[in-house]
This record gives sequence, structure tokens and C-alpha cells, in this order.
Amino acid sequence: MNAHEIAFIKGGNPLVNELELTQYEGTMDSVLRGSRLAPSFDDTMTGKIVEDARLALGMPYIALARFDEATRTTRIVATGGASGDAMQRGIRLARRLIPSFDPFSATASADYNEHTRAVYFERRVVMAPLSDIVGDLVPPLMLQIAAKVAGISHCMLVPLHVEERVFGSLVCVQRGETFTEADTRIACAFASQVALHLRNLELLAEQRRITLALEESRALVTEAEERTKREISEFLHSRVQSRLLVAWYRLGELSEQYPEARPALERVREDLEHLREHDVRSISHLLHPEALGVGLVAALQVLASRLVGVLDIRILADRALLAIDSPIHNRLPMNVRLAAFRTIEEAVGNVLKHAHARNVTISLSTPAGSDVLHLEVVDDGQGFDPASARSGLGLRCLEARLDHFGGRWGIESAPGGPTRLWASLPRCSSDLERQHATAALT
Repeated sequence: MNAHEIAFIKGGNPLVNELELTQYEGTMDSVLRGSRLAPSFDDTMTGKIVEDARLALGMPYIALARFDEATRTTRIVATGGASGDAMQRGIRLARRLIPSFDPFSATASADYNEHTRAVYFERRVVMAPLSDIVGDLVPPLMLQIAAKVAGISHCMLVPLHVEERVFGSLVCVQRGETFTEADTRIACAFASQVALHLRNLELLAEQRRITLALEESRALVTEAEERTKREISEFLHSRVQSRLLVAWYRLGELSEQYPEARPALERVREDLEHLREHDVRSISHLLHPEALGVGLVAALQVLASRLVGVLDIRILADRALLAIDSPIHNRLPMNVRLAAFRTIEEAVGNVLKHAHARNVTISLSTPAGSDVLHLEVVDDGQGFDPASARSGLGLRCLEARLDHFGGRWGIESAPGGPTRLWASLPRCSSDLERQHATAALT
């Protein structure tokens, strides 16, 4: 410590002139911007915490320290009252005399001494002289500046904790040497509210993480499901159909060799042809709607054609949707087409199983000025109570699929019918969803 520093600390004559101070100019960042915050902290929040604490406690200086459980370290992340004249004088002097030290960016072990252990590991309030708490972590000159210029000598550390989870501490500084019982009670109550707020932020962040993971999982499940269906469809279309065709030709040869068995063999050939051309193709299309490559309306037309004689299905689409779903230049994302098709397919399947309907109307539209695909499936069946049906597996799968795409849906029905299922899907799909859908369909 040089003579000028000693003179200042002892209260002597003006100690350091501007010329001499210039050589001590440091390269530190601004004291009030020097901290790096934890994920659950941000500048606005920490600043508000310390200023609210100052108002609530009536103390000149408040600091907020963050505790890192993983590294068992702590450091200051925000201060309140630092804009006061006395504190600013102390900060300026400290920056000039000790440019290599920044108390607001220094990290210290929470296991440093009995006081820090009491706060961060035993969750107890500590009141002690500042020098006892920081020990040799802070240069003696810094402690003297804090005491002589800013009036900081004693402090109270109040742990911010919820049960056993410790987030940090509220560092309360009083110009006197004692804290009243009321000071302690108010500080503890305030710290408790801060800790609860931080815990809520953690829980919200965890909820967002889980939600994102769930959405990713749903996307992967959808991709795997569609890929499996495509592979089975290709197997049926290629190998099974090819073998059925070979069997059909061989039966034809046998029919030529054995004229007396020709009528029976021809009937078998007709059955095989129907199985190959109708049943296998229908199952293949159910598993993997190839027509979706052309467009959503085209795929729905194929779906309707398969049910001729079972259901009379009418498909209505507005001009805006037809322009987007053009077979020549389709601008409806593939994953949106797939989600809409599977939703309608599920709805039509429910009509077949439960409604005893004869007519179904499928409506597709894109409301003006929106990026939404709206669909409706209306049947003239016997109807039902919607509240009693939402627990069914089919509707749960439908709900999960639409939730994954950020869609909405609903059912309107009553005993005696009719029944109306509607859904709305965003037409602008995310990159992740587009990748999954493309992988599933190629």
C-alpha cells in the first residue's frame, strides 16, 4: 500500500491527485455489469429484487448472491444502492487503486468459512462483520474503502431457499453494527418470497423442457408409425402382389392342361384377381396413402372410392384450398396433408364403427387472412353424447396427433345425430415437423 492509500484510509489530507490516479486506471468492466447470471436469473429480475429489498428493509445497500450447487460456489449477481454518492466514490476509488479486483465478478467457495457454510449448507441467517465473512477473499484495502467511504462494515446474509434447495443469499448491509429483530424477520420473509419465485421459474423451465421433449417424442413416434406403414404397404404392393400374380398365371396354365377342372380353376383365378387388385391394394392404401403425394383432396377421393356402397362420401373444398392443394404445384406442406388425412380417416372410421350413418360430408377450407386449414366431417348417423366418447382410444390418438401439430379440434353431437367433428391445423409447418413427415413418406 503506498503513502497516498494510507493517507486516505487514515482520513488524512487529499490523498491522490488525478495525475497519480491515472496510472491505476483498470480495464475492469463496469461493476454493475460485471456479473454473469444463472439461467433462472436475468438482469431485470435481479435488479428489481435488490431494489424492492432496499425499499422493504430500509437498508442503504443490498446485494444478491447466487449459489451454484454443482460447483458449490457463490458470487454477487446484482447490487442495490450502488448509485448512491458514497458507494460511487468507493467504487471509483477501488477501481483505480485495485484495478485487478472486481468483487462483483469474483467467485468464491461456499465452503470458505463457518459463516458461508451456515448460509449455504445449513440454511441459517448470519450476521457478522464484513471482514469475518469475506476473510482474505477481498484485499484489506477494499474492506477499508468499504468501511470508510461507503460505510459498509457489518452485513446480514439471508439464504434464499425452498426446503433443501438453495438459490443464493440476500446480502443486507446496515451502516450500524446491529440488525434489529424486525430487520431479520422482514429480510427472511422477503428472501422466502424471492426463493419461491426462483423455484417457480425453475419449474416453468423444466415444464418447457419436458413439453419440448414430449413434442419431439411424438414426432418420432409419428415418423416411426408412418415409416412402418409405408414399408408394409410396399411389401404388399410388390412381393405379395407379385406372388399372387404368379399364382394366377400358373392356375391359368393348369386350366389349359386340365379342361375338366377349368371352371373351378377359373373361379379360383377370379378370387385371386379380386384379392390382388382390390383387397391388397386397399390395405396398401390404408397403410400408406400414395395419393397424398398428389394432394390432400386427391387422397380423400381415393378414400371415398374405397367406401362406395358402404358410405356415400361427399368432399367439399373451397377455392383457396384447391389453389394451395393443386396437383401441379402443391403448396400445402406434406406433414399438414398427412395430419389432415389421418384426422379425417380416423373420423370416417369412427362413423363406420359407431354411427350407423349412410352419408358423410367432408369439408375443407382455408379462412381468408389466416394460415389455417379447417376441416369438418359431418355424418347423418345416430349421434352420441360427446362427453362420454372422448375417452376412446381413437379420439385420444386423434387428439395427440393434432396437439403435436398445434391444432385444435372438437365434436358436436347429440343422441339422434347428426355428428360434426371439426379440426383446425396451422398450414405453416415447422422445419422439424417437415423433416419428420418427409422421412416418413419417402
